[in-house]
Amino acid sequence: MKSTLGFGQYSFIDFRAVEAWVNLAITTVLYLEHERITHMLDRRLSKDCRQWWQRQRLHGLCHAVRQASEREQLRYIEKRTKTSGGLKKLQRLLAASIPQEYRIAV
Repeated sequence: MKSTLGFGQYSFIDFRAVEAWVNLAITTVLYLEHERITHMLDRRLSKDCRQWWQRQRLHGLCHAVRQASEREQLRYIEKRTKTSGGLKKLQRLLAASIPQEYRIAV
């Protein structure tokens, strides 16, 4: 639990800080695992995509959730600006900035 939740790099003096950190870390891990399982069971996704989600662990899941959030923000920007050409260029730039091993297979 210490390494998985990232406790090894911090020193806590106040127990309330430890309790808050543990609650936050466990909630985050549970959320990421929920997202992973949801995608693994989604039959609308390709077999390769579902397998990608199956292989991911915390670090990869964090990147995947961040990418999903970015996509949603870009959709919001697209609706507001109505410039699909500019949006496509921005999406390509963002996708290129993500290491290949953490990109979601779509």
